Formats: sequence, structure tokens, C-alpha cells
Amino acid sequence: MHGSPYKSIDRTFRAVFRLDVLPNGRKPGTSKPARTYRNPVFLAREWKKMLQSGEYASQTTLARKLGVSRVRVTQVVNLLRMAPEVLEEIAGLGDPLTSPIVTERKLRPLVNLPRAEQKSLIRGLMRK
Repeated sequence: MHGSPYKSIDRTFRAVFRLDVLPNGRKPGTSKPARTYRNPVFLAREWKKMLQSGEYASQTTLARKLGVSRVRVTQVVNLLRMAPEVLEEIAGLGDPLTSPIVTERKLRPLVNLPRAEQKSLIRGLMRK
């Protein structure tokens, strides 16, 4: 007789593992947290404050810290060139936003328009 006398024994097994935390950091059975969006006016004010305070010497160094391009920093900070009334209306939405009502990309075309046109366009944007 060659080999093991126990060769007919079933050698498969089953293991059950219970994860206390999922790979994404949530506990099993919990729902996904609601997504929030930054108000671009608040973001622009924060970034401008970082630049003016001297915390970052230039937009380039700030961009490196944030992990975005220098152009992106310029685009966001340029939003502050809009009419003050428009900025306050957007800031009145609060931060963070529950939906992307206003985004930097939607606001960018308004920056170089006359004040009256900015006001009418932002009201139309907020009604949507």
C-alpha cells in the first residue's frame, strides 16, 4: 500500500470572515454618507486668504499643496472679481452645498460680464 491511509478524507474546509470595517472605511450595514459640494465662493475666499496671509508665496506653491494645477487656482480665485452682490447671493447658499447648484465652471463665464448681466444670470442659475 502506497501513500496515506487517510487519502479518502475530505480535505476541503470553509472559513467565514467578518469584517468590522470595509475597505472604504465604513462599517458594514451603514449607508453611504450624503455627498456634499464646496461652494466656489467660499473656496475662492479661502484660497485668496492663504495667498494674502503669506502662508503660500504664490499660486504655484498653493496649487502644489492642494494637488491641483496653477491654472485651477487662478480660475477659482478669479471668481472673486464678480460683482459683490452676486458673490453675497452665492455665499448665502452656505457651505457645503447638498447639490452642485453653482460650480466654478458655471460661474466662470460671468466674471467678465457687466454687473447687471451677472445679477440676472445668477438669478436664473439659482432658480434651476
